[in-house]
Amino acid sequence: METILFFQSTLRKSWRQKLAGAHAFAREHDWLVQSVNRFATTDEIRGVLEEWTPAGCMVDRGMANSAAPDHLFAAVPTVYLDQTPDHPSRIHPCLLHDSAAEAAAAAAELLARNCASYAYIGTGENLYWDRVRRERFAQAIQCETGKTVSVLPGKRLREALEALPKPCGILGANDECAIKAYHAAVAAGLAIPDDVMLAGIDNDEIYCEAVDPGLTSVEPDFEGAGYRLAQMLHEEISRFRRHGARRRGAPPTDTYGPLRIVQRGSTAAQADIGPRVRRALEYIRRHACEPSIGLDGVISAMDCSRRLATLLFKKELKRTILGEIHRQRFLRACDLLERTDMPISTVIVHCGYRSDSFVKKLFMRETGMTMRDYRRRRRASRLPPS
Repeated sequence: METILFFQSTLRKSWRQKLAGAHAFAREHDWLVQSVNRFATTDEIRGVLEEWTPAGCMVDRGMANSAAPDHLFAAVPTVYLDQTPDHPSRIHPCLLHDSAAEAAAAAAELLARNCASYAYIGTGENLYWDRVRRERFAQAIQCETGKTVSVLPGKRLREALEALPKPCGILGANDECAIKAYHAAVAAGLAIPDDVMLAGIDNDEIYCEAVDPGLTSVEPDFEGAGYRLAQMLHEEISRFRRHGARRRGAPPTDTYGPLRIVQRGSTAAQADIGPRVRRALEYIRRHACEPSIGLDGVISAMDCSRRLATLLFKKELKRTILGEIHRQRFLRACDLLERTDMPISTVIVHCGYRSDSFVKKLFMRETGMTMRDYRRRRRASRLPPS
């Protein structure tokens, strides 16, 4: 079994998903993938390489602006993840975020809401992916509406938000940035999503589900990125064994982009959907998979009579409250089948269903596939060919 080092923290969800994708490839190729969380200095990196003598290394450079550390990894088959193109590696392959595609997906979500103004809030660290997202978002908004995107400041954020025409659509460089704008808007007395609509990138539930209404977010294909990164390293190891460390020409690069956009209440404002139904939709989205969910909880969130709640749902959504609960459960089941290895019986229970046979018949009716076939086809469409 060959040892592979993955120089990457596991603190954030996105990093853990990349590691999961690398592990998926590792299981197919008899690799031991060792995550290295602490690698701040040259001596630490050299110490780890000496200790493990790895067959290859994967190095996450997404939070760095500096030149690729080629001098440390020159003698080891290595691939970089998100090494800034401003300072590319001269010897090692690199896998890059398609940050422009992620920003375009967020722009489409906010443009569909027909906002009066648009803004962007970044990390303030001049990271290349932050810069690309800001530029692509501004380009998409300018092309579609002719409007200029405001760049929100790190300080006096409340005042900046108050000055923007409403409703305003805001994209954060990531979820953490979007949440800063979210809290500043609430502190300024602005209503979400009526006055301010927000979207982030990463779909990190620690941020997205910590607020009410929840934060809409673009989820990059982090697990697929981890798999592709490991695949590129496998190719690099083979090249090293055939030709040695020397390379002719520039090293190859590849990209990974958005997987999906997860819509939550922060972008839910629509002319034909009133605040009561929006509150109900947010409540159902959060609680649909709980076996105890019922009409009383939804009606309580709407703060009206049962009769009025029923009428509003039929008028504004053209479906019943129970129909929306079942729709959210089905969407959650599809998501778990595609993104996890959770047993099908566990998926069914996790989504609040009590009858296996009912769910299996539902899947066949809605998709024309069994749950197992749905998982196999959806996951196969995400992963690069081996």
